[in-house]
Amino acid sequence: MRFILCIFYILVLSGCQSFIAYQITQPAAEIPFDGMEYMVMPSGAPQNTCIEDKQCLDFRLFSQDDSKEYFKNNQSLDIYFELKSKGVTETFETTLTPINGARKINDSAIVVFPGYGVSSVIYGLQARWLSHFTGKDVILMPASNQYSEFKFGLNSLDELKHYLNTNQYQQIDILSYSMGSIAAMQLAKQMPNVKQQIMVAPMVHFDTALMSVAKSYHPTLSYFVKDNDFKNAAKDVIQNSAIDETQLDLFALLNGKQSANRTTLYVSNADPISPASYWQALQNKSVSIVHYSNLDHIRMVSLINQAMRNEVLHRLM
Repeated sequence: MRFILCIFYILVLSGCQSFIAYQITQPAAEIPFDGMEYMVMPSGAPQNTCIEDKQCLDFRLFSQDDSKEYFKNNQSLDIYFELKSKGVTETFETTLTPINGARKINDSAIVVFPGYGVSSVIYGLQARWLSHFTGKDVILMPASNQYSEFKFGLNSLDELKHYLNTNQYQQIDILSYSMGSIAAMQLAKQMPNVKQQIMVAPMVHFDTALMSVAKSYHPTLSYFVKDNDFKNAAKDVIQNSAIDETQLDLFALLNGKQSANRTTLYVSNADPISPASYWQALQNKSVSIVHYSNLDHIRMVSLINQAMRNEVLHRLM
């Protein structure tokens, strides 16, 4: 989750509360891939779907159809990225070949809802990895901070449902990270053919998450900013988004979940944004909780832990 440095003179001159709220809701720039056809494999094919030419959604689609075209001229594709956190370097790496991939499944899709502020390149590599080894189409949605209007990622669910129905996907899996779980939960409620949803480090209450990010990743900043500034900034963001605040309470939504699809949460005791202890009070037999030790939020949402990565892939196959 991206956070904003609120330095001293801004605190004095303009008020940190407004500055924090403003910076949180600014859209992130999309990484340009235009004119770089060879990047379709790791970055996906740009897609656009509209409802009556008014409401439109831009996203990226990862499919074995474009993999076949790539492998006609290339023997393999190496997927690799490094994560450096607190002096430790870890890697996500694998090699895709025309032999080790799964057979394409025409009527199945995985919808990925990214977390706030994490590089779209990382999720693009994850989406290609998922498509290759599951045989399913993978739809990579924009992160909540990639829309022109900040609504916690709830901006384009109607357009997404239109695309899924138009393409007649009979089985849908949902994979979400952190803040992306808010939109994922709503899609699961509204689509009857969702088989399962997997939530990796789903965000707790927004104001709590905001303070946790500051104290964990920007301790100097949090020393100058009062807790009430974070809480009030969170209230401003929610109010300006004009969404129903109950849609942000994932705990209540999961506790009251009545749909047939199963839900799995991946959480860690070392993650201040989605602490394992917070979710242990859930009382719903259709929701499973998988606990990984000593993984902070960045490690969770990047699937950098190989054991967790393999388990998530196994559930989606």
